[in-house]
Amino acid sequence: MKDLLGVCLSGLCILHCLFTPVLLALGGVGLIGSWLGSEWVHYLLLAPISLMLVWSLPLSWVKHRNTKPLLIGGLGFSLLLTSLFVPESAEPIVAVLAGFILIAAHLLNRRLLNTPIAHLLAN
Repeated sequence: MKDLLGVCLSGLCILHCLFTPVLLALGGVGLIGSWLGSEWVHYLLLAPISLMLVWSLPLSWVKHRNTKPLLIGGLGFSLLLTSLFVPESAEPIVAVLAGFILIAAHLLNRRLLNTPIAHLLAN
């Protein structure tokens, strides 16, 4: 369940990064466009993504003992943080890439938790 929520949050981040420039380019979106384009929205999205990553991946590692989700998640999170400091023109590209990497980490983690060997290790 935690990984599915992590996938949804990362997907929301991707949607924000892809559609905000389009909405702003269209103009006339008013309050919604200015809200989506605000810097604080990035931090608002980053907080639950960070919490879900920390809550899901390390605890799951205890069960399946595979470091791949942790490494992939760490790469995705590092890129997501980096996107806050790159030039504004590169920010959506880096953040979308980070979002897809985080989704991959959560999906791999979920798959590992649902394999029979993870159940045997947990007992």
